[in-house]
Amino acid sequence: MKRIELSNILNKFTFRGFLLGFLVVLLVFLLNMNSNVFLQTNRTFADMLYIFPGMWILIVLPFVTGALGYYAALKFIKIIRKQRRTLKFEAKRSERVLKFINNLREGNLNNTDLVNDKRDQLSKSLLKLRDYLVKSKKEQEQNRIEEEQRTWVTQGLAQFGEILRRNNDNLEELAFNIISYQVNYLKINQGGFYLLNTNAKGDKYFELTACLAFDRKKFAEKVIQWEEGLIGRCAIEKDTIYLTDIPNEYITITSGLGQSNPSAILLVPLKVNDEVYGVIELASFKEFEPFEIEFVEKTAESIASTISTVQINIQTTKLLHETQIQAERMSQQEEELRQNLEEMQATQEESDRREVEMKGILEAIDNSAISCEFAVDGSLISVNQLFLETFKYLPEEIEGQNLKIFAFQDDVEELSKILSDLQNGKNFKGRVKRRTKLGEEIFLLSTYTPVIDNNGEIVKILSLENDVTEQVGMEEQMKRSKEELGELLDQARDEMKEQFKEIEAVKVRNEKTLEGALDAIITTNKEGILEFFNAAAEKLWGYERAEVLGNHISMLFSDDIAKNEPFVKAYVTTGEQKLIGERKEVPIKNKFGDEVDVLFLLSEAQVGDDHSFTAFIQNVEVELF
Repeated sequence: MKRIELSNILNKFTFRGFLLGFLVVLLVFLLNMNSNVFLQTNRTFADMLYIFPGMWILIVLPFVTGALGYYAALKFIKIIRKQRRTLKFEAKRSERVLKFINNLREGNLNNTDLVNDKRDQLSKSLLKLRDYLVKSKKEQEQNRIEEEQRTWVTQGLAQFGEILRRNNDNLEELAFNIISYQVNYLKINQGGFYLLNTNAKGDKYFELTACLAFDRKKFAEKVIQWEEGLIGRCAIEKDTIYLTDIPNEYITITSGLGQSNPSAILLVPLKVNDEVYGVIELASFKEFEPFEIEFVEKTAESIASTISTVQINIQTTKLLHETQIQAERMSQQEEELRQNLEEMQATQEESDRREVEMKGILEAIDNSAISCEFAVDGSLISVNQLFLETFKYLPEEIEGQNLKIFAFQDDVEELSKILSDLQNGKNFKGRVKRRTKLGEEIFLLSTYTPVIDNNGEIVKILSLENDVTEQVGMEEQMKRSKEELGELLDQARDEMKEQFKEIEAVKVRNEKTLEGALDAIITTNKEGILEFFNAAAEKLWGYERAEVLGNHISMLFSDDIAKNEPFVKAYVTTGEQKLIGERKEVPIKNKFGDEVDVLFLLSEAQVGDDHSFTAFIQNVEVELF
């Protein structure tokens, strides 16, 4: 209050006190004027004072009550002043609290305007709130950094997997693409890819297959023997080597502005199933973060597996090429044999035709083929000269002999059956095995024809034969060649199966890596059909993967979002240009119909004409306190 207002209060209380005393005196005076004693007097004020001496005290009563009002006003003013000081203090305190709260709301957590008074519970609570917010902000910042690192590693592994799938038939190109990707993705200065080879003597050595510095390919030839230097040590120990204290003579990074030693060297072995295939060496002017080292180590196993697969592919291709050459050679031989057989068949058909149509020219046939005549029981009647030359007998040695002397013991039963059929008037035409005088094995293409008289009786059997021993040998050789070719093809087929198993194992291992990611990861083809749906995606959407795989991606969004949100509309529409590599916050629709805000990061992969899109999704969580 203002000073003039306090003065008015003092005056009002004093006046009212005086007025109260005056009214009391007036009331007493009026009451005493009606008394009998006063009425018997002259009715003057002096008479009243004389009759009632106490009136003298009442005369000073207005002054006494005025003084009492004055002192009461002083007490009231003192209370008002005390309240004013209290209100002023509380106003300043409220202003400081309001300013402190506004600073907290604006994120200014370093505000120290609020005094920490032990008796002020509100200040103590606000200071505790500030300390909690500072702690929470630090934890959120740390969580954000860790989340960015996990996203960085997950995205890098996905992109790295695409590089390994695109380059699986050329080791040099694969090595350069690997080291180029790692140098650029890690934003370091220099990297080298050392591939383990073996010379003709069986000695192991490391060859610098690819080198990259300052985003430019370096053409350097460097060979490091097994167990030599840090490269050899890294391969022998099969463990990562990380150095920050680099000797001056170890390595120098050179650019157009000069040269300098790196601050950190990272060597990671390329191993799978405890077998080393090479070493990656990375150099940087900045020290490597733990998550960067972990990323390189994770990619090293995939690199080693891919190198193993490429080497198997190269060896398989080489064997397949050799097998194709052998197959072509065998095919040529088979074609030649087939032509010979066709010629022989044509010759035999021609011989049969002549036998039916030209029975009168047996003498000409006798001079061109092995021929003989024998009785129905197999006893020889006559033979020609070719017969004797083929079986290496003299005429007197076979006179009266049976055909069974020309058959091996195992073939006697077959010959008896042929003779039985001839006795029944049946002709015989086919290839038979016979035995010469020296015990040699020959093959004859034979035709046995019964000669029937006018009475229908068989008088003798006419035999015409061609020596096909050479052709049979060629057939046996062709059969063995086919068997060898079949074995080679079976071996190549088994090797291809093993290779496909290893490739499938790498694929399964990469999918398990993505399956274990904390972020939801989904993959669609260019038509928008879902092909991959990890466990985190199942948890986020509430669907089992069997419910979504093979379905269109639009089932994961509401119809309104799919039509009106540009990012989602492009994502679910076939043929639309997708927004790649930029994080977007969009709502999704889970299995229960609820919309959940998430962060989308979309990447694209292309192998030939095949496109696929992989999305990394993070749930947006908001904590209130």
